[in-house]
Amino acid sequence: MTSQYTTVFIDRDGHFQSLQDFEIFSYTLEALQKLKKNKIKVFGLSNQTHIEDGRINYYDFFDSLISMGFEDAFICPHSESINCNCRKPKKGLIEQAHAKYDFENSKSVIIGDRYSSDMRLALDCDMLGIHVATGKHEPIVILNNKYSIDKIVEVETLKEAVDYIID
Repeated sequence: MTSQYTTVFIDRDGHFQSLQDFEIFSYTLEALQKLKKNKIKVFGLSNQTHIEDGRINYYDFFDSLISMGFEDAFICPHSESINCNCRKPKKGLIEQAHAKYDFENSKSVIIGDRYSSDMRLALDCDMLGIHVATGKHEPIVILNNKYSIDKIVEVETLKEAVDYIID
């Protein structure tokens, strides 16, 4: 059976002080490979304030995502105070992806751990949002009444998110 989804954006969290401090879950690399084996494009998607403040180098961060198995990565290096167009939940990173790749939003997924950025972006772009419980524990009410949450799936881990997409 072929998945109805062709493109998956996976949030790469920024809750660490250096790339050396970041540890991936044991199932992460396998989950990325499973998507790719099913002919699904896999892109990293991240807000990284630590780039703007000089604690992390943009290219080192980008390269770390590619080395994990992401085909490409779309990274906002700005803090909220810059008010750029690329910081999630704004659509700039998805627009950057559209400039490089041919994909339909309706056949795309954003996997992330925050309602305020990842799930809002998914809903604003008419993508399926898969919320994983491994990160920030925000209440779903942060989305307010503007959004219909029927396009958000709740899972515990990235592995479960990938199984949902494939199955």
